[in-house]
Amino acid sequence: MKYFKDNNRLMYVVMAATVLLALSIMVGFSVFLNQDRDGKKGDADDGQSYAYHVAMVSGDTSDVFWESLYEEARSTGASAGIYAENFGALLNEDYTASELMRMAIDSRVDGIIVETDDTKDIEELIGQAEEAGIPVVTLMEDIPESGRVSYVGANDYTLGEMYGQEVLKAVGSDRTSASAAVLVPVNEEETSPSFIYTGISETVGRASGAISVSTVRTGEDREFLSEERVRSLLLDEESRPDVLVCLNVVDTISAYQCVRDYNLVGKVKIIGYYSSPEILEGIQKGIIESTIVVDAREAGELCMQAMEEYLSQRYTSEYFPVSVKLVNEANVEEYIQEESGE
Repeated sequence: MKYFKDNNRLMYVVMAATVLLALSIMVGFSVFLNQDRDGKKGDADDGQSYAYHVAMVSGDTSDVFWESLYEEARSTGASAGIYAENFGALLNEDYTASELMRMAIDSRVDGIIVETDDTKDIEELIGQAEEAGIPVVTLMEDIPESGRVSYVGANDYTLGEMYGQEVLKAVGSDRTSASAAVLVPVNEEETSPSFIYTGISETVGRASGAISVSTVRTGEDREFLSEERVRSLLLDEESRPDVLVCLNVVDTISAYQCVRDYNLVGKVKIIGYYSSPEILEGIQKGIIESTIVVDAREAGELCMQAMEEYLSQRYTSEYFPVSVKLVNEANVEEYIQEESGE
């Protein structure tokens, strides 16, 4: 009998301890939420308190362009009392920009900065954020009719003109016919970045009627799909283009690897986007003709500047232009030294 009494007493003690632990967790979580709502949430790394919590949303948080952009935005935001969260970066699963935006809206953040693809879903979500009183700044691709408070990025048509000029250089003036394929980083159900493509096709068309320009969809930020699309395009001798124009980092690296691996150097010329060790190596080796570098750090600083202005004044400029630079064989070494700070 004593054994059962001791056993029961032990069971009650364990149950009581469990209840107390659960209550402690609930109370702690409640305090955390109240601090978050009151603008007192601190970054665990530096212990700083912030007035605002801004979610930064991207379809690919591991992209080198996004990583550079976010780090600059985080630093700029911290000096202005804004906690910039790389929203979704610590989650175990991969989520689309649309899914992350829904989570950010439900989390009642103070603002959202989104690197967006131009889809109806994103436009509707920006409208939902506006209704909830959450300002949205769009990055790199704009949706001007969506209710966003500001756009930070390069002018798409101007980018297209730069790409078009590089296509003309790559083909040369002595060719009677040539083809250029623009690798469009969107899925079948999404719209392509039309202003960039328009800038490319019009620039090439004005200068030469001998060059045909077409698009190939590669799937946004999906490395495996990009490699498959590029490989199938290059291995088909009948449809193989003379020039590949890449509009994101993933496609640029895929094109570089495929041209190198399948011994197509000199047969297919690559015009890339942004910079990475692989892309710069490709330029040094003469496999990539050039790459168009949008200043990611400047974009990160400007998007946080736009958000800070709106949160503090309820007004900001509708457009913040970001600098663009062409890197080719002539200036790649200088560019590498500048980036390394040497």
